[in-house]
Amino acid sequence: MSDWHFRDLICDHTTGKLRETALWSNVGKAAMTWAFIYTVWQQKANFNELLWLAYGSIVVAHELSARYFNQKQQKLDKELPNAQSTRAL
Repeated sequence: MSDWHFRDLICDHTTGKLRETALWSNVGKAAMTWAFIYTVWQQKANFNELLWLAYGSIVVAHELSARYFNQKQQKLDKELPNAQSTRAL
């Protein structure tokens, strides 16, 4: 088992090439996390629980949808091994 590196967040583990979808997904999650923390920090006295609900549901929904579409793509790749890949790079 190899060591984990930050580049594993944005590079394909088999080819080592940059995956733009992973890069921008992680940039978006980091920006959203920073905005959430900043908003909560600035509104100490006026904290709204709906912020937690909105933030959590967005992050979870994105992760679940990414895994769902990844599984669908893997199923298509297994069914059509010789076909040209339709995967977006």
